[in-house]
Amino acid sequence: MKLNWATLVGVSVLAAFSMPGRLQAQDAGRPGDIALVETQTVKPGMMKQYEAGRKQLAAWRKQRNDPKPLDVWMTVSGEHAGSYVISRLGYHWADFDKPAIPESTEVDKFMEVMGGAVESVVPRYYAYLEKDSNSVSPSASQGPPKMIEVITFEVRYGHAADFRSAIRRIAEAAQKTKWPVDYGWYALANGGRAGTYALVLPRANWADFEDKPSQKPFEEMLKDAFGQSEADSILKRLDTSVESEFTELLEYRSDLSYMPGK
Repeated sequence: MKLNWATLVGVSVLAAFSMPGRLQAQDAGRPGDIALVETQTVKPGMMKQYEAGRKQLAAWRKQRNDPKPLDVWMTVSGEHAGSYVISRLGYHWADFDKPAIPESTEVDKFMEVMGGAVESVVPRYYAYLEKDSNSVSPSASQGPPKMIEVITFEVRYGHAADFRSAIRRIAEAAQKTKWPVDYGWYALANGGRAGTYALVLPRANWADFEDKPSQKPFEEMLKDAFGQSEADSILKRLDTSVESEFTELLEYRSDLSYMPGK
């Protein structure tokens, strides 16, 4: 399968959810590398009720001093357009044993204020792959970007090692050449097809989708880092290991999200 490498050529600025800087696996006591991501589909004609309930939930979290942020995104392209993606970042697995707000309490409140507007909830757990990503953001405190492009890859059975070695080498090349492209890789840890990976590309605005003539193309960056032979080997490993690829665009909804202290 020939991958669409043009997607990487035009990417730049900010990291978020996205935000590798907000989701780095670090020392004990620091944020973990696990993200809980829920896709919530709203019943037809119930968007206003859903969003009103989502705002109530944010206010309720503030009253309870929830220490962790909750980001809300709206899917604006692809087959899931119109659905909402709820992401909670920076977890260790053990954090789910003792949540700040008991799960039963949170579910009861969810059902009270917006349960009637929701058709389905699909939770998934992702692990941020720090060594495979290229975070060039000056500061994670800038918060989420306006939009993110999410490219989901499904890897062929038995080819995970090839895929992981290829994206690791790409990250090494990006860092070696100081390639100014910000991106984060996530591996699906639970909740879907094994061998699923998500490449998250922050977008500052719609204009950020334009090609950037001043930015070195992806394949040229690989060649500069390792030479033509190794660059070809990396691309071949990717092309032969990936079974399918699809893209979605998500828009950040700050009015529905929750940030501690705000």
